[in-house]
Amino acid sequence: MSDRPNNSKRALELTGKTIGDYLILRRLGRGGMADVFLARQISLDRSVAFKVLHADLARDNNYVDRFKREARAAAALVHSNIVQIFEVGQHEDIYFIAQEYVAGRNLKQFLMRNGAVEPPLAMEILAGTAQAIQKADEFHVVHRDIKPENIMLSEKGNVKVTDFGLAQVRSDSSDQALTKVGITMGTPLYMSPEQVEGGALDVRSDIYSMGVTAYHMLSGSPPFEGDNPLAIAMQQVKNDATKLETLRPDLPKSLCDLVHRMIEKSPADRPQNAGAILADLKQINIDQDYDLSNVDFRRLKTPLPADGNSQVRKLQLAMEGKAISGPGKRVLSVIGMIGLCLAGWFGGSYLANALAPSDPLKVEQIVESPIPQQESVDKQYESAYWEIYDLEDDQEVSTKEAYWQSVINYFPIEEAGDAANKTELYHRRAKSRLGELYLQEQRFEQAEAIYQEFSNLSDIDKSFRVTGLLGLAVVENNRPADNFEGGVDEQESKIRKLLSEVEDDRGLLNPTMRKYLNQLLIQFPPYQLTR
Repeated sequence: MSDRPNNSKRALELTGKTIGDYLILRRLGRGGMADVFLARQISLDRSVAFKVLHADLARDNNYVDRFKREARAAAALVHSNIVQIFEVGQHEDIYFIAQEYVAGRNLKQFLMRNGAVEPPLAMEILAGTAQAIQKADEFHVVHRDIKPENIMLSEKGNVKVTDFGLAQVRSDSSDQALTKVGITMGTPLYMSPEQVEGGALDVRSDIYSMGVTAYHMLSGSPPFEGDNPLAIAMQQVKNDATKLETLRPDLPKSLCDLVHRMIEKSPADRPQNAGAILADLKQINIDQDYDLSNVDFRRLKTPLPADGNSQVRKLQLAMEGKAISGPGKRVLSVIGMIGLCLAGWFGGSYLANALAPSDPLKVEQIVESPIPQQESVDKQYESAYWEIYDLEDDQEVSTKEAYWQSVINYFPIEEAGDAANKTELYHRRAKSRLGELYLQEQRFEQAEAIYQEFSNLSDIDKSFRVTGLLGLAVVENNRPADNFEGGVDEQESKIRKLLSEVEDDRGLLNPTMRKYLNQLLIQFPPYQLTR
């Protein structure tokens, strides 16, 4: 079981402390193995990202060995598209990695605020990621967790891959004990079929994850969705993604073809290395294949970087009628289109920084906006699911509640038209999640309202009905017995009646509700249900 409360307490205790050469300033986030802090390296007077192995994992020698081993492997990867590791160390019982701090935002944050991106920017990000993976492959390192959260977009316009904490060094059988520790790790939305099945991994697994990330960038959402990580993982193995050109007819066919080759189920059918992806990207002609009418040229009015060597600056010079000599003329058209998209990105960062309070460490502060509205109810549910999936257990319950409520509030059934049935389904899914949240927080009155509604549904909606019946049983079990005229006997009788209706269809319950059922069956064993 997770030790999150202790880890969270430890994170608070570390803030403001000095660990070796590092002053811990504040926590930036949390990963599967480590908390990440912004720190100041005292000797060099620079900001670093300081990763601390979770306290519960630090007590397990297997995890400590893996943490050290993979950090050393990642430290050998020196490349402009890879977040550089400066030091791997131990201070008393704290195991840490000090690495390059990238001021900016990750691709997930960018997509959440901007939705699908234009092809030139997607190609720029894909190319930077491919170069990072190509470098890792030279050292026989597989990242194993390529996803938008691990692709940083810096304020300077650089693409950097971070968090090689899941990296697996391909070696001989002596390494098997270490690799097995993390064999199920990864993120189902972007996980390759062979990783889902626990098979051997090489660079082609990272290429699959890059392809899913590219699909997400271009379509606005990952190719597969589901109610839980396992359901999504199984789709990675069995299902084919909807064709990108169907979702976005404006995309270059050559770009769509490349992405779909990257997400082929069999590794043998994908590009065999990152270099092949880079070669294919060079062959995509944006001028010929991309419909310029879809580009928002107004974004060029935002301030641009002053660096005369940057791609965006070259575009600005061209628009001002100033000459560009040499090879730049031959690639200006592609650079121009990339620049158009990057201009909006840089301009947004400029304005955000200009309007924000000054930060002595020049750390970008991203102000969270209200829950963003997606283009459809299913996308709203998907967005809520994965945002909440990444939240800490101890973060604001109101935030989680607001995400699920957004599915219902942003897409009223009465306004759904032909999509009314689909909208109603996602409303029920969101309410189901809200019910679980209310049970967890002991807000039984609100939970009861949801489960009472579910319990009245027909057999067509059997999974929601059985969830409603069980939810009511949990609520009744938490009422004081003196609320019942017949006291505890009447209370138990009502709970047993509800449980007897649930038992035959218990397979329709999700894992969270099954846990509640198992807890109740300990109090009310099956042989007593019909007593």
